[in-house]
Amino acid sequence: MKQVVKLGLILAFICALSGLGLAAVYNTTKPIIDKRAEEDLIKSVKEVLMEASTIEQCEKDGKVYWVGKSGSEIVGAAMQVESQGYGTEPIKMMVGVDSSGKITKVRIISLSESPGIGSRVGSEEFLSRFSGIDNPAAVEGISGATVSSGAVKGGVASAVEFLTAIVSPESEAVIDIGSIPDGTYEGVGEGLFGPIRVSVTVQGGRITEVKVLEHSDSEGISDPAISGIPKAIVENQRLDVDAVSGATFTSKGIIEAVKDALK
Repeated sequence: MKQVVKLGLILAFICALSGLGLAAVYNTTKPIIDKRAEEDLIKSVKEVLMEASTIEQCEKDGKVYWVGKSGSEIVGAAMQVESQGYGTEPIKMMVGVDSSGKITKVRIISLSESPGIGSRVGSEEFLSRFSGIDNPAAVEGISGATVSSGAVKGGVASAVEFLTAIVSPESEAVIDIGSIPDGTYEGVGEGLFGPIRVSVTVQGGRITEVKVLEHSDSEGISDPAISGIPKAIVENQRLDVDAVSGATFTSKGIIEAVKDALK
């Protein structure tokens, strides 16, 4: 019995000593790892903001982004975003835009998509399609990697929307629903895989019905937005309702089409 107790005490001492050793190693290496991660992040920012001579880190609505300047002039902005694809972990990417809101470059930071299939979204051949445009939805996806392509496009779109408001803010014309004559109007917006066409019925200064007439987005994935966004617009009597998680492109395409109809 005494021998068992003795062995137990020795084992406990070894475990405690090992724990202290690991803690010491962690405390020593963590600052180094954190510094390296920060350096890699800034390197990614500089890669997507090549025209900037200085980079400033900023924050808005809890989101961190970087503003690139040449002298005192803002030449662009960048932010890191992530979007869930087919892999086990979200796709992390750095997205940069110029002062007009056009994409300068997209750089993949981490990717866990299927090797040889979804991983192709990390290729320069695919990512270069985003450079110089302001509408990620117009980028052609990769055949056989629809989910992964859509995830990248969705992440880039969210970054462009946020950053454009920073570097190139514009005041959007307010649509007064109460002043629109009774009738049914049609409009078109851009979904993930093509145009979305809707009809909007207005009666007595209120939106009474929104119908999605035509779309090309994936069934199943887009379904919550196809049913949810029209319902939310009618219930709230406003156009800028929250996008449906997992169907951001479809949600925004429907909202864009409704605005187009009521203009």
